[in-house]
Amino acid sequence: MAYLERAYFGLQCFWGESAWAKLKGVRVTRVGYAGGVKPNPTYKNIKDHTEITEITFDPKIVGYQKLLDFFWSHHNPAERRKKQYQSAILYLNDVQKEQSLKSYEVAKEKFGDIETYVEPLDKFYQAEDYHQKYWLRNKKEIFDDLKLLDTQIAEGELATKLNAYAAGYQDFSELTKLAQEYELSTETVDKIKAYALSGGDPRNCH
Repeated sequence: MAYLERAYFGLQCFWGESAWAKLKGVRVTRVGYAGGVKPNPTYKNIKDHTEITEITFDPKIVGYQKLLDFFWSHHNPAERRKKQYQSAILYLNDVQKEQSLKSYEVAKEKFGDIETYVEPLDKFYQAEDYHQKYWLRNKKEIFDDLKLLDTQIAEGELATKLNAYAAGYQDFSELTKLAQEYELSTETVDKIKAYALSGGDPRNCH
């Protein structure tokens, strides 16, 4: 089994979870709350936390620096938002810290005054089930075909990648592999392709 690592980013909303799944080497995404000190945040009472995506990735395929480059290219960190929707990088170790801070300095030169904060991850609180894989959940015709448990949706590779297709991702090379591995029906695969080719949900913000 491949050696996997994790990374944590705030891309200004939960909806950006699907963007990360478009990267080859990203195995699982999961959304939650982090970046604050007050315990047990929820969506209705997020306290001082930020909406964060946890990314489990294979560093032999996609490195942390590429994740940082993707992060900066998929939102505008110069926009001012409240803490819940703030741009954020939460690092896990000294290597991630060094790369994060260097990328932060480059971003400041490019964007000027930015809202992004960079700090060590203290604790990640998984968000409520209905936030996990938002775009996939909202495509009921496909979602109901899958019959996935909530744990499989939050923590599974299949739901992660299908969430990207539901948001309009159109590289189907990984879909072929997933269809074989998870025994997806031809009908379900055709629905996924058709929806992706239509552009997915137009509300997708990333």
